[in-house]
Amino acid sequence: MARLKNGILGPLIGKIANLVGYVRLGQPVIRMEARKRKKKRVRSDAQKAVNLRFKIVKSFIAVISGFINVGYKLDVAGTTKIPENNAVSYHINEAVTGTYPDLVLDYSKVLISRGKLSGPLNPTVELEGDVLKFKWDVDPKSDWKRKRDQVMLLAYKTATHESDYIVSGARRFEGEDELRVQIARHKNRKDDFLETYMAFISDDRQSISNSVYVGRVAV
Repeated sequence: MARLKNGILGPLIGKIANLVGYVRLGQPVIRMEARKRKKKRVRSDAQKAVNLRFKIVKSFIAVISGFINVGYKLDVAGTTKIPENNAVSYHINEAVTGTYPDLVLDYSKVLISRGKLSGPLNPTVELEGDVLKFKWDVDPKSDWKRKRDQVMLLAYKTATHESDYIVSGARRFEGEDELRVQIARHKNRKDDFLETYMAFISDDRQSISNSVYVGRVAV
């Protein structure tokens, strides 16, 4: 509580909000109350690890967001979530390996699409020039509807953190497709790789398969 000594025109003695009034050396003084400094919180390694996992995954998902929007669309159907939510959650829990601070994304555990459709059989990939040539086995027992599923292909560039992909490629019965990639080759760069993935999506876009890690391709 503040007091006004000697009436309304007198000096302010006491505190009003963050103002403090007092008499110093016979002179009335008003100053702002000093703010208490908050103690800097010391974060544990476990907390730092959570943040680093999130950062690693978010930077990866941002590069392939167009693919993720298709690959996880059915996974979030009927919910209030967006595809990125489920993709980030999965990869934070399943695809980041190591011990803080040496955490890395395990590309073999990356899942860029999720669903119950049957996936590729024995997929392979090889690089010829700037073209990735994907192949897979065609199951002769699958019905015609399944044979018309379309392949989805993605290549992630570890050196430049870029990607190339298609979400509506060749039909399953064709057994092969190509993905052209833009590659800036650099001599003596050890991390120049393409991490490659494949999945299938149904003709009516109502079913999708889990993606399959096809492998690492040296540039």
